[in-house]
Parts: sequence; structure tokens; C-alpha cells
Amino acid sequence: MNDNASSSPDVPLTPLFLWQGGWLMVMPAIDNQPHQHVAASLLVGLSQPLRVTVDGRPCQQQVVLVPPDVPQSLNSQGPVAVVHLDPDELAWRALSRLGGLDDRQQRWCCAQIAALVRNGSEENARLFLQGLRALADPLPLDPRIADACRRMRAAEAVPAMDALAERANLSASRFRHLFREQLGVSLKRYQLHLKCQRALALWRSGMNFTELAVAAGFYDQPHLNRTLRAMFDALPSRYARGLPVQVVHLKE
Repeated sequence: MNDNASSSPDVPLTPLFLWQGGWLMVMPAIDNQPHQHVAASLLVGLSQPLRVTVDGRPCQQQVVLVPPDVPQSLNSQGPVAVVHLDPDELAWRALSRLGGLDDRQQRWCCAQIAALVRNGSEENARLFLQGLRALADPLPLDPRIADACRRMRAAEAVPAMDALAERANLSASRFRHLFREQLGVSLKRYQLHLKCQRALALWRSGMNFTELAVAAGFYDQPHLNRTLRAMFDALPSRYARGLPVQVVHLKE
């Protein structure tokens, strides 16, 4: 398989709106197998209810919210907006405070995504993100864990766990326990997730996947492929060829 992706100039690029704490993309359809990623998922069907399985339980509705690190699969024959929110992202902290979206909030989500599809603008994506964050007062995050998340995002190489624990003035075991308690995911999986986020941020159309994997902090392309298969039931070549993507970095 050639890992250089290219797209015809006649095929319109699908915008993937990316910011430090997550991403948003509207896809024409999705049919995936059970997978488990670190980010929470907010799934919005544009024309019909979605068929989603969450932690083994099927549901069928137009707006579905899946907490972080919970097994899920999705089937939608029509357009669907996929919003991934990191467990330390303010939008997820607000949504988790609510415990779910009521009918009014679901209608608001549908209207916001419909406006985004009509206009396709960065401003619409930004307003939607800001609106999610304003739905409720975000659940507070322990300052030591918040600081560790900021440091991991800012570092070119993943900081050692012992260094993060020492900065938090905690033992390594206590730091790992507090991290999972606060975010609902393990430190190791969160760090792997950040590498996936970095790969998205570095992606350019036509990029060599081997170079992308190494630049994002993976050992090699097979390591990237295995991680994306487990977390998203997807390989980069599948989307690069079947759904050409333009990464839009969202200015918050």
C-alpha cells in the first residue's frame, strides 16, 4: 500500500476543525465497529436518528453523548457531526456536569451543526464550541492534574510520569490514581491520545504516513495504525483516500 495520500482537485475537502482540546468534523455517513477512544463523543445526526451502541447497549436518537474511554460503535446512513472532546476540555467538563442533554439542548446542537454545514465557516465552529462550554459550569479539575495536562500538551516529547508526579508533589502511584479519578482515563492512554491529536495537527494532504507517525511521537507507522484502529476503528489511508480532509486550526 502506498502511504502517500492524494486527492483529486475535483473532490471538495472536508474541513476538520481542530483545537487543543478536541476536534469537529461532519461526515457524509459512518459505519464503524466497536472502539474505545479517550475523548468523549458528541454525535449529532443531521437528517435522521443515529444507531449507536454505547458500552454494549444500543440506542437510537439524533444526539448522542458518550463519556470518555467508553466502548462505542456508530451507524449512520446520513450526514453526522462527530465532536471529540478531551476529558480535560471545558466543553466536556460542562457536559459532564449536566449528565446529559435535554430536548432543548439537543435541538440547539442540531441547529448549530446545521448552520455549520450551511456556512462551513470557522466562526460557526467556534460559536458551537463556545456554546457547549457555556451550557453549565464546568466540573472543576484538580489544579495538579490540570497543570500536568497543560505540560503534556505543550511538550514536544511526553514528560516522564515520575517528573509529572514530582511536580504535583505526589508519589507516582498516587499521581496515577488521582489522574484516573479526575479524568476517567489512565495517564498512559491519555498520553497515547495526545499523540493521535498531534498527528491530526500535523496532517497535510499528501503527507507520508511514516513521517507523520514519527513526527507525532509513534514508534513507526504500524504503531500509529494499531492505535488508530483500536481508538477509532480507522486507518489514516481510509480517510485520506475516501474522505479528503482539510485541517482547520480553530482559533479560540
